[in-house]
Amino acid sequence: MKTAIKIKLEPTEKEIAILDSQSRMCNWLYNNLLSTANELRQNYIETQSQDIAKILYSKRGLRNLVPGIKTEHPFLKTVYSSPLKNTALRLTNSIQTYQKSRKGKHKSKNAGWPQFRSWKAGWFSLFYDEPNKGYKIVGNTLELSLGTGLDRKRNTITINMPEAQALKNLHSSNCRIVKQANIFYAVFTVERAIISQKPIEKMIALDPNHKNLAYGVDTQGKAIEIDSPWWLKKYDKRMDELKSKRDRCQRKSQLIFVKDENGNPTGKHYWKASKRYEKYDSTLQKGLAKRREQTKIFCYTVANRLFREYDRVIIGDYTPQGGGITTAMRRAMNNRSLIGRFKSTLSWVGLKSGKSYDEFDEKGTTRSCHACGYSCPEGIAPGIRSWTCPICQTDHLRDENAAINGLQRELRNSPIKLDEKLFSSKVPSSGLVSIIERWAWRVLPSGVFKTPRGQNDGSTISAKKLNRRHGSLLPKNDHLTCDQV
Repeated sequence: MKTAIKIKLEPTEKEIAILDSQSRMCNWLYNNLLSTANELRQNYIETQSQDIAKILYSKRGLRNLVPGIKTEHPFLKTVYSSPLKNTALRLTNSIQTYQKSRKGKHKSKNAGWPQFRSWKAGWFSLFYDEPNKGYKIVGNTLELSLGTGLDRKRNTITINMPEAQALKNLHSSNCRIVKQANIFYAVFTVERAIISQKPIEKMIALDPNHKNLAYGVDTQGKAIEIDSPWWLKKYDKRMDELKSKRDRCQRKSQLIFVKDENGNPTGKHYWKASKRYEKYDSTLQKGLAKRREQTKIFCYTVANRLFREYDRVIIGDYTPQGGGITTAMRRAMNNRSLIGRFKSTLSWVGLKSGKSYDEFDEKGTTRSCHACGYSCPEGIAPGIRSWTCPICQTDHLRDENAAINGLQRELRNSPIKLDEKLFSSKVPSSGLVSIIERWAWRVLPSGVFKTPRGQNDGSTISAKKLNRRHGSLLPKNDHLTCDQV
């Protein structure tokens, strides 16, 4: 199994300048090859020449042009061959994606023809695609090979990499140098053995939503409400403040004229932003990087805790689609929703731990009573957090009922046969699962903090009682029957 390990680098100012220079030259090569590709494309449209097609649309056609470009522009020789080669392959991959998209053979149906890249807008990564060729890990440092200088000798730089022990006893097949929010990282692809599938003894079904991250019900009669990251709202507010201050600064402060390698003007120019603009933009990028890392840690913390306690985790197939009545609601449902990332994290953690993960069709799980099967014809409004079935008079918590329905579907349709002893003892109107414990999970820096939310004998308890008794994470909505929805 191939996995990626991302390790932070700590280069000096001189090493940063060298890495930026290498990235700029790869970006220049990309744009140069794209200019050639645009001309070849136009010629192919007019002539339908197969010789042009072999260069433009074959896997290595553009890559074979790189040696000639290096001869014409000697400054490219200061870059190691592997990043230059993969710059061409990167452009070829974009062209082939465009071709497949036009023919309906690619998942992205609207992929367009490649566009010119701005290095200032996005740092061009350096990819060393051969094992231990062009890069070497020596102790807590990463040694990168550069191109040849005027003396025709190979140059190298050695960058401090304090967390190199993460690669101990692992064989890396390639290395990519990236820069995110002014921080450099080395991303290594390594191979790990797949853990054999463990027997399923405990299982939990999760209902994803926006009031919390997910609400789960397991085969032992436990209901778990997983709180969403409450701090994201404050993060977004702070990011908005930084954006507002940055955008009020002067973005076009100084006109810079571009010169070639000999110091002669090329006729090209660009605008440099003011120092104040760059300061706010740098702070904003650091904040976004910190937000990204903390949400990643949040997802992995919850996923690891779930698979530590359960052998199989299933979750509803709901994913936000950009809905929402107000702007604030749309932002909360899309920008601050971690449902998609959480599912990907669950899938990966389950695979590497030898546990199983799957998604279930949650259509109708919210409106259907898990006890008698009655389905509310008009559905359940999002603001209603609890309701009473008009047929069997069973009280339901909205998310808990949906999770129970998902678990029941899995138990009935799954080819995996679970022992009867794994089910909670059945009581009237409880179906395959009866709830005997309720817990709330909140992710803190120290890990997952678990809080009991009351116990009963299998019947449900209203959201109002939970709020009054324990201060539940559930919103304080009135308890309504299905007829009132």
